Amino acid sequence: MFLFNWTLFFEIMVLVIFLLGLIVVGSVFVIRSLQASYKDLYKYQSKFDIELRKIVNLLSKGAGKSELEDYNSRNIKKLPFDDKKTLLSIIEEVKERIDDDDPDYEYIMRTYENLQENRRIRDKKAVQFNQRIYIFPFNVYAKILGYTPYDIYSKQ
Repeated sequence: MFLFNWTLFFEIMVLVIFLLGLIVVGSVFVIRSLQASYKDLYKYQSKFDIELRKIVNLLSKGAGKSELEDYNSRNIKKLPFDDKKTLLSIIEEVKERIDDDDPDYEYIMRTYENLQENRRIRDKKAVQFNQRIYIFPFNVYAKILGYTPYDIYSKQ
């Protein structure tokens, strides 16, 4: 006759509940970490877009009027990555024609430097985020949350 061992059953149930609790707590920490990383990247993407808009506005009134005319009325934040990359190369060409030492262009040069600084920081955050979403267990939760890798503006 088979006797049921309640002590063993109770120990196994406690172990299962403990393991499930660890999985739930671990999942919460992983999701929070992913979300914090995404928000940080999004913040720097927004700062980059603001600086990009500022430099387009400044250059379209002077040295880059003909090249930047198309971008002056467009929403920079909603431009696709390839269009922003093209815009950055146009800005680079226009910047090369500007005299760096001319005091009239001092604000434009500072804005350009801010744009490049924000681009570097944003690219660094994008690389970190991309590395994170490829590592287990972050990759599982990244797929669930719909996170995809970000493109990078820097020359590689």
